[in-house]
Formats: sequence, C-alpha cells, structure tokens
Amino acid sequence: MFENKVQKKNPLNLFFSLGDKVTGGDPVRKAEFDYYMMWILFLAFLIMGIRNITFFFLTYDLSYLTWALIGFAISYFQYFGLVAFYQRKNSVKGVYNNEESPEKNDKEVSAKEILAEFDDE
Repeated sequence: MFENKVQKKNPLNLFFSLGDKVTGGDPVRKAEFDYYMMWILFLAFLIMGIRNITFFFLTYDLSYLTWALIGFAISYFQYFGLVAFYQRKNSVKGVYNNEESPEKNDKEVSAKEILAEFDDE
C-alpha cells in the first residue's frame, strides 16, 4: 500500500543554498561572493544591450532595439545594486576583520578598579 517515495530537493532551495555551500557560512566570503555575482549579472545585461544595439544598427530590426533598451535598463538598475553590494562588502569586511588592539578603552573599567576606589576612602 505505502510506497517509499524518494523526495526530490526543491531546485529553488538548492539555488539559494549555493552561496552558503560556496562560502562555508563565512559572512565575509558570502559578501564577496554576492558582490562578484552582481558583477556577473551587470556585465551580462550590459553585453546583452550592446549586442542587441549592434544588431539593430546592422539590420534596423526594431526587435533588437527593444531588447537593447531592456538590457540597458536592467544594467542601469544593476549598476546601483552593484554599488550597494560593494558598500555592503566593505562594511562586512570592516565588521568581521576589525583587528582591535587588546588595550582597554577609556570607558572599559574592571571591577577591581571600581572596588579600589572605595577602598581608598
């Protein structure tokens, strides 16, 4: 009656877990991976726009012009996404690679120092 069904993994889950598999869960490497993937997307749509505008001027077919405009429009938005990913990559690097010295800040006071003030009185 009951058959053992082999459960297939959802392709979307596999796609979205790709970044974690590549970077091993390291947030700095994940930010760099996302940044470089954004570069790939930006260049792909830019090349698509350039290719289609070139074909438009060679053939004067309006379908190439339409796809060239779509490619350039997506590249325009991808550029601003690329800038945001660059800033995110640098901020994540700054947070996780912040090599602070072990010296105490002015605000950090140990419990012994506080108790020593009361002993002097």
